[in-house]
Amino acid sequence: MANFIRLMLVVGLFYGRSQSLSSGAPPKACENLTPIHQYGSVQNSPPPYQVLPAAGQGRVRLILGSPQGLAYEGFIMVARDVDTGEFVGEFVSLPDGARVVECTEGLKNGVTHINKDRKQNLEFDWEAPEDYVGTIIFNSTFAQDYSTYWVGVESPRVSVLRRSIDVKTVPTAATSPRTTTPPIYTPFAEDRAPVADDPFYNGCGTTKNCFGTPDNCVRDKNCKAAVSVLVRGERYFFEMTARKSIYVAVGLSADSKMGEDSVVECVNNGTAVGLFTSWNAGKTNTRHSTPSGFVQFDSGIVTDDTITCRFWREKSTIVEGRQFDLVNTPFHLLVAAGSSLRRNGVDYHNVAYAASGEAKLLSDVGGFLVASNLLIRVHGALMLAAWVGAASIGILLARYYRQTWVNSQLCGKDQWFTWHRFFMILTWSLTIAAFVIIFVELEAWSTATLHASFGLATTILCFVQPFMAALRPHPGTPRRTIFNWGHWFVGNAAHICGIVAIFFAVPTTKARLPDWVTWVMVAYVVFHILTHLILTFVGCASDRQASHRINSFPMKDMHARSAMTHPDARRDAPQAGLRKTIFGLYFVIVACFCAALIVIVVLAPIEETWASLTTTISKY
Repeated sequence: MANFIRLMLVVGLFYGRSQSLSSGAPPKACENLTPIHQYGSVQNSPPPYQVLPAAGQGRVRLILGSPQGLAYEGFIMVARDVDTGEFVGEFVSLPDGARVVECTEGLKNGVTHINKDRKQNLEFDWEAPEDYVGTIIFNSTFAQDYSTYWVGVESPRVSVLRRSIDVKTVPTAATSPRTTTPPIYTPFAEDRAPVADDPFYNGCGTTKNCFGTPDNCVRDKNCKAAVSVLVRGERYFFEMTARKSIYVAVGLSADSKMGEDSVVECVNNGTAVGLFTSWNAGKTNTRHSTPSGFVQFDSGIVTDDTITCRFWREKSTIVEGRQFDLVNTPFHLLVAAGSSLRRNGVDYHNVAYAASGEAKLLSDVGGFLVASNLLIRVHGALMLAAWVGAASIGILLARYYRQTWVNSQLCGKDQWFTWHRFFMILTWSLTIAAFVIIFVELEAWSTATLHASFGLATTILCFVQPFMAALRPHPGTPRRTIFNWGHWFVGNAAHICGIVAIFFAVPTTKARLPDWVTWVMVAYVVFHILTHLILTFVGCASDRQASHRINSFPMKDMHARSAMTHPDARRDAPQAGLRKTIFGLYFVIVACFCAALIVIVVLAPIEETWASLTTTISKY
């Protein structure tokens, strides 16, 4: 029902012949609803706007809008008795951007705009007189801008019987401009219901193929980006739509990955929608001149934050020396949308991207399934386990726990060193595994995004770290200090790059993560930094208690443990109990952060998965 009544109304009414009334129409405009614009003229084409009423208890809820999603700057609307032409009732519950007009002194029987801001989906209530019996119609004028307006657009008729409301389901046909006081009504051109849904989805799965993102968006009619293919004879009619985008594109591919794909783009050039063709060579998209007879532009429109376009594509074309035979060859569909352009081409698809999971003939009507992103999920889970979990714990141990648990050893080594080495080897293994998995998925070496660039830097730094550790000089040698600083710098740089890469991964289209995951990562970073600050202050307090400085940092070497005269040989440094407590809390909380993030990534899109799970549980 919500989509049924989502419409828009616009009208700009003005006083003088050369003056625009940005604050709305004056009372005298109620009579004929005709603006007096110096450079404007009444449009004779069918109006792109409608007024849809819905019955209430003694009231009528009115939605003003456009089936095409067109915005508006101004409007005026009145309610009149069909037989007498008299103004009836009053408008109440006005939204922001509207005010009443007293067509009859003292009565709120008209409504208009208060500014020229572009508006959408304004809703009003009209209240019937207590003893009124009759039929009314809402008569309106819509102004798309100063020079473009439609006069006398009529709503469906509304029957009122002493505040009992009955709305007819068939709208009144658009009529010619009004010049008489009582509106002139003409017979209905045809019996048709108002548009209830986005027309893009009409026929999906029955007469045409539709594919979009996120999952199940075609069924729910709420895709971020989508494409439909309708076969008409030997021609293929494509329609694309995307929200919050500068461009939307569709590619025909032999597989579910970018590379060797023929692409058609629809681009918002600011003044119109342009049609372009391009080619995916690996992960690089290059625009080329459109061959004659390749595609034929049908129409394109940008309404509010949505770009929509339609075009024809021939059944067989040659692109980059390769034949694309739509009749006999099954294809995967790639759909992408982005909010920016680069010179002579489209930029990264940061709004939406999806690939169909199966190749099929475009003439075989049925649903497309989204290609599996299992490897991407596994890659994300491994990187989170490595850098949010294992690396964070391993670095903390090496930095602050060299003189804790000194009376016990594990595998012949100090506790801090054994566990530090365990967690860092785990970090190394998880990172290399994640890198191999994403390389298999992409089948290419990529630095196309900041996430990919930081991820590559993380992998390189992580890879060299254990080899540096294996070559460390003996304690006390001149090169040991250089090693300590180098080992510290590479390890911390890898950790920082890894966390930054995760931040840049959250908004990527392939990750399919909600925006609030960024704040989960922010909470982790704040907690991690606070823990380091607290342990630093604890180390300072420990220094004041001892007669020497506690060696908490990896820049310095401790004295040889074999020297029985060393003051720390048989006891922990001061404040050891507090450090152990902090480490226990840190370990538990970081593990919770890590586990929560991994679950979110593995079950992405988590919000849809949770909704589906909730629905399933509620059935039982």
